[in-house]
Amino acid sequence: MATPPPPTDGEVDVDEGLSLPTDAFVEVLLRLPPSCRLWARLVCRHWRDVIDARTPRIPPPKVLAFFSNDKTASVYVVDDLERGRGREVWRISAKESRIRYVAAVGTCNGLLCLCDEDKPGGAIALLNPATGKTLRVPPLPVSYRRLYGYAKDYAFGFVPATGAYKLLRVPCHGNMTGGFSVLQALTLGDAAWRDVDVAPHDSCRFGTGVVSVGGAAYWVTEGVEERVVLFDLRDERVAFDAPLPEGAGPGKGWGSHCHLVEFHGRLGLAVTAYRTPADKTELWVLGDGAGGGAQGWSKRYSVRVEGVGHRLAEPHFAHVGEYVLTVQSEGREKSHLHAHRMRDAGRKLLSSEVRSVRIEEPGTALSSFKEPGCLRTFAYVETTEPLSVYKVDRWIKGGSIRK
Repeated sequence: MATPPPPTDGEVDVDEGLSLPTDAFVEVLLRLPPSCRLWARLVCRHWRDVIDARTPRIPPPKVLAFFSNDKTASVYVVDDLERGRGREVWRISAKESRIRYVAAVGTCNGLLCLCDEDKPGGAIALLNPATGKTLRVPPLPVSYRRLYGYAKDYAFGFVPATGAYKLLRVPCHGNMTGGFSVLQALTLGDAAWRDVDVAPHDSCRFGTGVVSVGGAAYWVTEGVEERVVLFDLRDERVAFDAPLPEGAGPGKGWGSHCHLVEFHGRLGLAVTAYRTPADKTELWVLGDGAGGGAQGWSKRYSVRVEGVGHRLAEPHFAHVGEYVLTVQSEGREKSHLHAHRMRDAGRKLLSSEVRSVRIEEPGTALSSFKEPGCLRTFAYVETTEPLSVYKVDRWIKGGSIRK
């Protein structure tokens, strides 16, 4: 079938009773940040065709490495994985900012969500690494600030249908028992968090993370039968829960670890078994390929690390279908991020195919941090999208941007 020519004239309905010439509509679109054009594609087929034909394509994501310990925190963006080229774009020190430990919640449309884990409730702020602007988020109600906060309690997501950014807090404290029936949600621009009633659930499994993918947040329950829960960010309700893949639940044996990841726009579950002589990680994807509909799992990757002192990066470890990311620590001295190009890079996985990857070499060094600490990786698309619409504030004093 022939490809239709790109729209060049005519009019586009932008609201009830209001139309714009297509060329004028394109000029408006070109002034929007990429994230806004993404959700604008969902309005109707004609909007999608105009956006696809007349506006620049959004570049593939880069890798963002967030490093933190009790002395410093920094953001490093990798521009070229093959050559190991990157740059530090942001850094703070505990001495300058008076914040002892900053952790990363996640990224969304070029914005990075940070959590001050040294404060009760875990104070939250957003950072645009490309501009250096930060946004202070209203604090949790006092009744929820009795325990110190953890980044893994939060999800930061974008609702494509409405263009809203949302934060969700799920009670995932390690000592919490008895489950919960209330979450806390915040839409950016609102003055305060609000309670959201949900059906009673078992406690959230601490350490597996709360992940936002495609307008939904996910977490894993802790109980006799671990399940993954999907929370719809737009409607603010639990859409469904589903059992984990057989044998993939957290704590299914000594020396194993399970955590949620985002995998090419879908929810993934990485299950690692720490064994000698090699560590092995299996990646399961929800609703992908064979496995039975939206709630079915399929195994997509099997990664074996042998002969090198590396572990898979979290939560983003498989990048654009071509690279696997690993973290190396040199005792109490340094932390390193490495990339390993797959032998069949660029080839799309067939339905129900499991890609086997063996890592036996150090790979390409991407970044090096002079001290030990926590190193997390995320998919990142640079944007100059302003935070001013949400009342920008300098939450972290002393933060500096290095061009």
